Amino acid sequence: MSLRPFITCPGVRAHTDALDKYSFPSGHTLHAVSFAVVISYHYPIAALIVGPFALIVAISRMVLGLHYPTDVAMGAVLGTATASLVLAVN
Repeated sequence: MSLRPFITCPGVRAHTDALDKYSFPSGHTLHAVSFAVVISYHYPIAALIVGPFALIVAISRMVLGLHYPTDVAMGAVLGTATASLVLAVN
């Protein structure tokens, strides 16, 4: 596990409190993407709202100094995989 950017990079400041000191993967991104995929599957028009929402969540994690881009990317991959598995089982 990697430490959060605000811990390891001197120029990065956390703009909110972190729950712990590890950053990999981004759980917020994972949940936002999995939610967006499942909702979009059932209600395709909702993708116009939940897609940008998931993107904003992902970007916010980096802007807040809590995650590296790789943390966010892996959160999105895991979120997509989780949602796909749930939809496949259904």
